[in-house]
Amino acid sequence: MKKLIIMSAIGLATFAGLTSCSDFLDSDNKSTVTPEDKFGNKNGWNQLLNDAYYSMRAIYDDPQIFCTGTDMYTTSQGNAPSLLQTYGFTSEDASVLALYKNSYAAINAANCVLKYSSDAAINDEARFVRDYCYYILTQQFGSVPYITEYISTAKTSYPRTDLATVYTSVIEDLKEVINNGNLAQTPNPAEGRGHASILAAKALLAKVYLAAGWDLETTLTDAKTGAYTVNSTNYFSLAASTAAEVANTVPLTQPFATKWDFDVNESGNNTENLFAIQYDRSTSSNQVDGGNSMQHYFGGYMGANTDGVKALKNNLCPTERVYYAYDKGDDRYEGTFMTTIYGYDGNTDGWSKKGYWAVYNASDTELEKLPIAWKFFPWYTEDSEIETYCTSNASKFVTTGYKLGSKVFKVADQLVSKTYKKDGSFDAAASASNSLPFSAAIGKIGYLPPVKKFDDKNTKSGVKQSGGDYRDVIVLDASEIYLVAAEAYLMAGDETNSLKYLNAVRTRAHASVLNSFSDYKRYDWGLNDKGGYVSLGQTDSYEMTITKIDVILDERMRETVGECYRWMDLRRTKQLVRYNLAYNGILLSNMTGPDGEIKWLRPIPENEIQINSGISKDDQNPGYKSNGSSESDKAE
Repeated sequence: MKKLIIMSAIGLATFAGLTSCSDFLDSDNKSTVTPEDKFGNKNGWNQLLNDAYYSMRAIYDDPQIFCTGTDMYTTSQGNAPSLLQTYGFTSEDASVLALYKNSYAAINAANCVLKYSSDAAINDEARFVRDYCYYILTQQFGSVPYITEYISTAKTSYPRTDLATVYTSVIEDLKEVINNGNLAQTPNPAEGRGHASILAAKALLAKVYLAAGWDLETTLTDAKTGAYTVNSTNYFSLAASTAAEVANTVPLTQPFATKWDFDVNESGNNTENLFAIQYDRSTSSNQVDGGNSMQHYFGGYMGANTDGVKALKNNLCPTERVYYAYDKGDDRYEGTFMTTIYGYDGNTDGWSKKGYWAVYNASDTELEKLPIAWKFFPWYTEDSEIETYCTSNASKFVTTGYKLGSKVFKVADQLVSKTYKKDGSFDAAASASNSLPFSAAIGKIGYLPPVKKFDDKNTKSGVKQSGGDYRDVIVLDASEIYLVAAEAYLMAGDETNSLKYLNAVRTRAHASVLNSFSDYKRYDWGLNDKGGYVSLGQTDSYEMTITKIDVILDERMRETVGECYRWMDLRRTKQLVRYNLAYNGILLSNMTGPDGEIKWLRPIPENEIQINSGISKDDQNPGYKSNGSSESDKAE
């Protein structure tokens, strides 16, 4: 009902580092049917448009390039940190190349639509896809070739386009799409919100305005402290008014947990979903692992899938900073993390109603009959509350016949674990040995609650879950646009409106209202070796003095855990170095290349430099040149 119909005959072929759909149009064409014949009507144009949307999937194949190398994510279970996390990657990095090529694949698919289609609405949808991909490319690579022609020839010269020109071109394109009025005003629930709308285009425009403001209207003055000067507020003001228009259209009336509810999202009824990249198990040619991998990340290793837990690739585990981000009463903790995992007896017939997936598929009556395998409490929970819980649920700690024994955790800097034997009796010895610092607990199986936002409740038993998630990937989201508005108003000098949109997000989550930025406080577990709160202008135990932009970034952290924003957020706001030095244990030398420049952007892939005659090694981004240096943005 809601899904795009993907034509399996449509394929993509890499050419010149970019991507062309010429193969399925021209290659080995043994019939007399020309591309103009095949794609000369609305049915053909829709096939091409579906391919453009489908091509966007590959951009999010691996969320690591959007998340790692920041304060929010780390490795667990003894995994060595990736080169992306340590900033040891080069222009030959596979993840960097994949993002670059996949973004251009979708751009060329969109340009293919525009070459053949004569339908104004279809063309505006294709332009939206292209503009979204250029937004991603500019946030990761800075200046890139801006291409609006469909590539179907052997031309291989595509020079980098000045960043200001790329921003201006994307902005003007989105404004035309909006003003044309060819698209639906708001996302269509019947289509699963997987098609462009006027509202989605405005949301994207607000994000582009904000990015342009930071990149074109501010100047970095000190990388280590994240200090900058604001030279103009033109783009920030446009970002603020545009984001506010979107926010004012979509009030945050549903609970945070409802926003991420599987059924609400898959039915298309999540009003905060402005645009999503779509998946559907029922129509997929591969219904086992032909989906996405979002549920596979954002947690520590939990054990074997056959134990009834979710398979997790433990290289994007939330950090201690993330688990401490929430205060008591903030709904986003329970809405973000899976805090109760039930027992599993190994019976595959009952897979979906036992173990990790029981919370989604079992009735309340069925849940009452299941033992509790793992229960996670947040850092602010009083010990007396945990004792009360354990006493009242003692009968549910009997796990004889089940794969996992019962454990109750308090997720804090000194992580506490209460362990129970199979007969439900308290295991004092095991509990004593399992109380350890967070830095040690992160390497233990199942000691931390994973992110549940992306869980597909229909995940099959024993499948490779790295492709077993068929939930749509939401990439434009209303509450995130509220935070775009808050950031843009702050940068434009309007703190009143900044707090208005910031508080709207906090109020929905039942967090406290901030009457001023000075009201803000966050818990620092290492303060004076006892823990405590620090406020605006105060310095935490990591020697980070809280600024107003930190207030915005902290709120983005709480709201968007597991979503593909953080690296771009820190780069955009010029806090990437500062946050990595303080919270990620990265040295300034790690983030500085052989040319003496800081790695503020991803490198232009070496493959692209070799194949694209319009780009030379001299065009490489700062931080990745083998020799030579400039005076701008050097390590202080």
